[in-house]
Amino acid sequence: MKRYAYCPVCGAPYDGSPRGTAAGHLMHCGACGFDFWQNSKPAVAAIVLRQAGGQAHVLLTRRGIEPYKGMWDLPGGYLNNGELPESGLARELAEELGTTPLEAAFFCAEIDEYPRDDVAEEARFVLSLCYRCDLPADAVLTPADDVIEAAWFPLTALPDDIAFPANRRVLAALKKNSGLR
Repeated sequence: MKRYAYCPVCGAPYDGSPRGTAAGHLMHCGACGFDFWQNSKPAVAAIVLRQAGGQAHVLLTRRGIEPYKGMWDLPGGYLNNGELPESGLARELAEELGTTPLEAAFFCAEIDEYPRDDVAEEARFVLSLCYRCDLPADAVLTPADDVIEAAWFPLTALPDDIAFPANRRVLAALKKNSGLR
């Protein structure tokens, strides 16, 4: 966990003293009273399916950034502070693919460690809320932001290079729970 030297609110130096039972995850500023919690980060992921050739296909995006740059991922990303998951899902699909979901239904939650060695990340774990989504039939997918490509894959022939162990678990649960093969 990253320990910061100064309070982000008032700029006073943190004294580094623990505060209560949450001391490992809380930085408290003695000058202004601000409590800086270092929690896992919430994220959303879209599970977009379509039928083609008698098979279910899932939409995956190729990552344009580290970690796992160049590997396949479920569309999605981190929630902004104060953002509801469904709003974050719509925002992420708009940013990454230039479209928004018609509707979204919660499917599952997964937690994963976010591997970053380049910076001292204050929260190493990501809680991903996964939603089954429908896109407009005429949606034109335009990869942007941190996505360099989008493609449809049969659930029976997924690529080997899928980013994040949680994504592999989500796709396995999708096949198992939906009866799709």
